[in-house]
Amino acid sequence: MEKASNLHHKMYVLDPNVLLHEPLAYLSFQEHNVVIPMTVLEELDHIKDRKHDVSRDARVAIRGLDEVLKNATPEQMLQGVALPSNKKAKSSSAGTLIIVNDHLFADSISGLPGNENDHRIINCAVYLQKQHSDSKVILVTKDINMRLKAKGAGLKYVEDYRTDQLIDDINLLTSGYKKVEGDFWEHVGQCNTEQHGRDTFHHVPKNLIPDVFCNEYLLDESNHFAARVKSFDDKHITIKDISVERLMHHHAWGVKPKNIYQGMAMDALLDPAIDLVILTGPAGCGKTGITSTIISIFVQTSVKIKSIAQFLQRNIIKNFSFTNQIKTPSKLFLGECYV
Repeated sequence: MEKASNLHHKMYVLDPNVLLHEPLAYLSFQEHNVVIPMTVLEELDHIKDRKHDVSRDARVAIRGLDEVLKNATPEQMLQGVALPSNKKAKSSSAGTLIIVNDHLFADSISGLPGNENDHRIINCAVYLQKQHSDSKVILVTKDINMRLKAKGAGLKYVEDYRTDQLIDDINLLTSGYKKVEGDFWEHVGQCNTEQHGRDTFHHVPKNLIPDVFCNEYLLDESNHFAARVKSFDDKHITIKDISVERLMHHHAWGVKPKNIYQGMAMDALLDPAIDLVILTGPAGCGKTGITSTIISIFVQTSVKIKSIAQFLQRNIIKNFSFTNQIKTPSKLFLGECYV
């Protein structure tokens, strides 16, 4: 492949998981050159025929690439076909889409299995980095381990695909809890306490924690105190005393929290008074597993209640003179926020 004419442009090499995550991701690099290795097309081809949701994304990505390249000659595909304009782009398109046969590139990476697709894509990016030394060649992948391997293989620039991120600074998102320095009760001193059934509520001064939200959790450094904000006004905050021990003893269908953060998540999800729960966090922290478990419990419970109601209507209520219907309203709002 000949060197690109605009060497000051960045050259992005896309991994298949980027196109599976957002099939038209190549349109997000409007002013730069986008490289799709042949290995990426092969992997999309293998995925498109599977009976999974991801197969649909693979087919959309393939159709999108075909739409851009359908009138291009082999020579034009190697040198770059102009990217179509993207309505979301802030500037007009000046970049190109390039298809390269990475199978022809000599293997310059030692120590990695040569037949793996990740290895071939990394090798392609390293080869382009050597061929276009005046350009900034960047491998874009959502695979953390692949980014690490690429760095270890000598690739200077590796990035995650974050164009779809709706929030520019994820640090602005509330964590859902606050941690108080030291022992919480040493800061509070005396406070009014109420007992409602098995639940204990405390009314603490508002100036202790100026910025709070309803259903926000409170922790301290003692590893014993845990509470949830129930309400607040200008002078006081009403908190529900939970304790770390109680949070860690939550269980649902045999699923138990592994840490205090999962404990807070399960506590919120199991509370019928909370209509909407949004879980945020990195991959692998338990968001999907916990929400799937809670959903299963609600579904099974709803089915059992409706079965009992139908049994009562058929065998008991019909023997009486009234015909009141048994209603089993239920609402469930569970969500995950990936940032």
